[in-house]
Amino acid sequence: MDFRQLGNFLHVAELQSLSRAASVLRVAQPALSRQIKSLEEELGVQLLQRHGWGVTPTPAGRVLMEHARRVLKEVGAARDAVQAYQMEPSGTVTFGTPTSLGSVMLPGLAARFRRTAPKVRLHLVEGFSASIHEWVLSGRLDLAVLYETKTMGSLATTPLLEEFMVLLGPAGRFGRGDELDLAEVAGLDLILPARPHRLRLLVDQAFAERDLSCEPVLEVDALPALIELVRMGEGCTLLPFSCVSALVEEGRLSAAAVVPAIRRSLVLARPPDRIPTPASEALERAVLAFIQAQAATLRWTVPKAVQNTVLTSPDTEEAGSTAA
Repeated sequence: MDFRQLGNFLHVAELQSLSRAASVLRVAQPALSRQIKSLEEELGVQLLQRHGWGVTPTPAGRVLMEHARRVLKEVGAARDAVQAYQMEPSGTVTFGTPTSLGSVMLPGLAARFRRTAPKVRLHLVEGFSASIHEWVLSGRLDLAVLYETKTMGSLATTPLLEEFMVLLGPAGRFGRGDELDLAEVAGLDLILPARPHRLRLLVDQAFAERDLSCEPVLEVDALPALIELVRMGEGCTLLPFSCVSALVEEGRLSAAAVVPAIRRSLVLARPPDRIPTPASEALERAVLAFIQAQAATLRWTVPKAVQNTVLTSPDTEEAGSTAA
């Protein structure tokens, strides 16, 4: 078994077609088929189930797919890390955020990073916080933003920001400067994500600390749909202000503060034992600079350590121009 065999097998298994994989890899289909057969004979198990319309991985094939992804990623990372010291940052880096930060952070970060590290290929991912945590822990992500919890495991983390959740309603429901006690919020028709979504757990904890119950009229895990339902007047919700800042400023939603405040803390996380590369270090600087530049607009509280890092990083001038 060699790296080329693993890579070719992964292409076939993911595309579920020998012919499509052969076209992508630019190899003859019979040669690719022989490679897969040789791999199956070497391992002593069937890796692919053949069908008239293509192939699907067997249980053993799915196990090999996961290992192949990790092995090939590490090989690529080793190559990129060594070559990167001979030139400006290059290679590929992957970055993930929870869904509640995706639309707020990923476009602006990508634009900034393309200017500061044009030779690095950036792969952006958003998902449920539990999935992002799993992917960075397994090394599928080089860097990620995660909720700060007591179960960070062996991840290397840096405090990144704190923000408050606000009560959101349709346009005109709340006035600028309005505040509602949590007991008042409990009496509203609430639309919230279902457990174990991290935002829902934060809301549940806040209600429990006040001996209040929280029974939403709707549970919606798709953030765009949840926000649209609130805009339509179907209920209210509790979300970090950064998720909806543009909609509030445009008057499409209204927001009120909640007392006592519901706070979430976010960290920047890296896989355990992963040696930083010039590309991943450049991405980390870009993330910190973006957070600092957008802090005032999105009502983020940034730790002093992040501010000091930004002030001494090569991206400082870029951060200032973005904030302006």
